Amino acid sequence: MPTERAEILPTLKRDSAHVFLKHMANHIEGWPEPRDFATHKHVLLTRHPRKVLKSYRARIESPIALDLCYHHQKAWLEHCEVEGWPVAVLDSDRLVAAPAPSLRALMDWLGLAFDPGMLTWPAGPRQEDGPWAKYWYHRVHASTGWEKTTATDMDSLPPVEERFLPLVAETEPLYELLRARALN
Repeated sequence: MPTERAEILPTLKRDSAHVFLKHMANHIEGWPEPRDFATHKHVLLTRHPRKVLKSYRARIESPIALDLCYHHQKAWLEHCEVEGWPVAVLDSDRLVAAPAPSLRALMDWLGLAFDPGMLTWPAGPRQEDGPWAKYWYHRVHASTGWEKTTATDMDSLPPVEERFLPLVAETEPLYELLRARALN
């Protein structure tokens, strides 16, 4: 996927009414002009650090705070609020536990219509998945809809190796701050 400003900005000028750009929060690192996004609506998708850490550990031996992105998510949330840019937080646990109400709340916030087709999809990859799909999207590609689970409680979180406890201690308060702002 394009990462250079000159490659991304032309996608923002398309004739379609809506353009969706998916980024990891740390992709804003070094972005020279955040004002390029002033007219956008910003949605931060967040997930409990223990779950993110478990996911990253499948591919990265020793993830660090930059990989988990909570500092960047908090900074972008604060930047949007200071600038008066529309920003919402979506908690992935709530989304997975109740996809229809979560997506309805998000669509309402965006000013778009909810479509029940958002709840199912054909199995397999999609062009817009990007080059990282082969590393992260196996379960999504095998699925045809949401795998509903219950919302997270602390007892159901994955265990963490002792060496990562400081990372969890650093990022959990940031996650809780974001989660407190989450839709629905």
